[in-house]
Amino acid sequence: MITGALPAPRPLSLPAALQRWWPMVAIVVAALLQQALTALDCDVSWLITTAERMLGGARLYRDIEEVNPPASVLLYVPPVAIGALLGLKPEIVTVALVTGLALLSLHHAARLLALPPTRSTPYIAAACAFFLLVLPADLFAQREHVALIAGLPMLALLVARSRRSTVRRADSWSAGLAAGIMIAIKPHLALALILPALWLIIRQRSLAAVQTPEWVAAALLCTAYLLVVQLAFPDYTARMLPLLRLVYLPGRDSWSNLLAGPMVMIPAVAAILTLWLSRGRPSEAAVVALLAAAGFAAAGLVQGKGYLNHGYPAVAAALVAITLELGRPGHARAFGSLCALLLALGGTYAYDRVPQPGALRDAVVRVGPPQPRLIGISFDFALGHPLTRWVDGRWVGRRGSLWVTGNARQQLADAALPAAARRRYEAAEQADAAMLAADITRQRPDIILVDETPGVRWIASHPPLAQAMRAYRPATRVGHVTLWKPRPSR
Repeated sequence: MITGALPAPRPLSLPAALQRWWPMVAIVVAALLQQALTALDCDVSWLITTAERMLGGARLYRDIEEVNPPASVLLYVPPVAIGALLGLKPEIVTVALVTGLALLSLHHAARLLALPPTRSTPYIAAACAFFLLVLPADLFAQREHVALIAGLPMLALLVARSRRSTVRRADSWSAGLAAGIMIAIKPHLALALILPALWLIIRQRSLAAVQTPEWVAAALLCTAYLLVVQLAFPDYTARMLPLLRLVYLPGRDSWSNLLAGPMVMIPAVAAILTLWLSRGRPSEAAVVALLAAAGFAAAGLVQGKGYLNHGYPAVAAALVAITLELGRPGHARAFGSLCALLLALGGTYAYDRVPQPGALRDAVVRVGPPQPRLIGISFDFALGHPLTRWVDGRWVGRRGSLWVTGNARQQLADAALPAAARRRYEAAEQADAAMLAADITRQRPDIILVDETPGVRWIASHPPLAQAMRAYRPATRVGHVTLWKPRPSR
């Protein structure tokens, strides 16, 4: 997919290499500065916390619960373990590892294509690095971000197969294994490989186009992962999946919001620009990138949540398609004229930043002890994460938020909901409140973050939770959040 994105095999001296590749170096530096000045988002923060708890002996999906399959937690076990070994925060190690993997992925993709460099090659490389390192912004190191990085070599390999290029077996197996990781992270993302594979079959009029080692490697890794899930994490299929089917999967954003969001609109605009630039005849690499973008967007629509991280791979792949088309001979003038638009499209997505609640962090530090034990009563997953890690605290709840109740109440708001279904959702809400009450009673948190939604009336409506909260009192309020702390001992 990255056409000639790295220098020719002939080695260059360090000054000459820096002079030629300074745009790439600048992007990497900018990405590291961006992450140094911000924080990893709530999902990544929670998954790091979950990985820490799991390495500490907690049983995943029993002692601590995560909505996603085990791969989402296993992704963050290496940075947590390395951070503990080196005495570094896992967030620092996570950023470093993801940055290194992104550059390795670009290098692998370029080697698979083995195209000669041109004068625009450094700028194409820098643009692709921008899409992998700067564009994600607060979505950096999200599962979809890592998945795109893992899947990029396989997409490049599909381009090479379309040209009937010779591919080393080691390269095909490594690309296939990385693609298997992408699918294990989120099976929906297989659509980003299936669409280009169908195009390749039609183009070559033969199924032999996909009867290659990389597909065997991907299938083997996915099979091994399924065995790991069944053998090492049986609670996921036995306990978590039924709960997800009941309360999480039915909750979808409206089709109007999904189709009008950046997950669909930015790739659509990018596709139009790519076809316009190519006069309707895009290169093989651009075709694969656009088909991958369509597959990523379709995966996001299947999930139906409309979250920004679900749409990131589609946006990045579509912007890569434009970049590849701009790098073709004859498009040098178009490159300059469309560069600003390309960056604007990327900025539209990258600048949608998550606000960081500094006032709430300061209140926790002021009210609580050092390294406070925290728990929350809120539907908002971002309330406690990454706040807990910012204050060097410990989240003591089995769940990161009241996500079960939040999703159940969405369904209960439907007046046409059948009585039997209503009873199941009400039971799920009661169980959620009971679990929270048990965690408060057993773990004795130093601070309870009480959001005005669901609020104190919801607490009072659940007797076990109300009983647990009698040992606490309001200490201070920041916006819509009240910090409760233990009552003084008599």
